[in-house]
Amino acid sequence: LITIFAEVLVGEQMWYMVGPDRWVGQSYTSRVDVDPRPEGVGPDEKWIEVNTYEQTLAAYEGDRMVFATLVSTGRSDTWTPDGLTRIWGKLRSTPMQNREVGPESEAWYYLEDVEWTQYFNAAYALHAAYWHNAFSFTRSHGCVNLAIQDAKWLFGWTTPYVPEGVKTAYSSEGAPGTWVWIHKTGPLPETE
Repeated sequence: LITIFAEVLVGEQMWYMVGPDRWVGQSYTSRVDVDPRPEGVGPDEKWIEVNTYEQTLAAYEGDRMVFATLVSTGRSDTWTPDGLTRIWGKLRSTPMQNREVGPESEAWYYLEDVEWTQYFNAAYALHAAYWHNAFSFTRSHGCVNLAIQDAKWLFGWTTPYVPEGVKTAYSSEGAPGTWVWIHKTGPLPETE
């Protein structure tokens, strides 16, 4: 965790002052800012923010950030879709594969025992990634990859809760899942 004391735009590159006479370029960082709740999320509700520009995830309880980490979201050809949805299903462990292509394709994959999986938008999920440690870079086929311990913490924090000894839980009208807000917001204001 580094405190940013100042920020300066030099050409098209943002620079952050992180100490006396110490500057770092934005392209070498992943920044997490406390953002306001998205419209529709209640003041006491839990919600997750994933910024696909910064490759970060932040967990909130109402307006208070309680957790933040680096993630890996979808590559340019398999981008993680923006939007506000809810977690609809959670599995302690599940296999994952690309069913759209066969093993002869470069896009094919099959992964055993993907832990702490939380589906939030159709087949898009938050989950642990044991096959890489390149967090803060786009890498997935659209899911949000987390380090194993971060995924485990998040799994225990979100709803629906999965009781001990139970493998799967689904949200319902009476027990909705935690909100998940995916967006791409860079450090520079939009220019026309």
